[in-house]
Amino acid sequence: MYCNSCGKAIPDDARFCSYCATVVGNHPPMRRKLMRSRTDRKIGGVCAGLAEHLDLDATLVRLLWLFVAIMSGILPGLVVYVVAWIVMPEEPAPAPVVATGQVVTS
Repeated sequence: MYCNSCGKAIPDDARFCSYCATVVGNHPPMRRKLMRSRTDRKIGGVCAGLAEHLDLDATLVRLLWLFVAIMSGILPGLVVYVVAWIVMPEEPAPAPVVATGQVVTS
């Protein structure tokens, strides 16, 4: 296979051209890790993290979780949520943005 950008020969299963770093082929995107959300949380970020991992709307996942929790009895749904809150890692904090020319002191 050849890179469309630079024309160099690359392996058939390559995702990137090793010469010019252009994305090659129609490979599916990498799956996201299952992590609790920092930005879109109502309680612990479990449903928002699950929604992001499954590429669904967070409100839909919250409603489905509520429906399943009510149908199975409130306690099992609550226990599973708390366990997921403990087990799922929190997504990393975004790196601070520093404008050029400014001095950062701490």
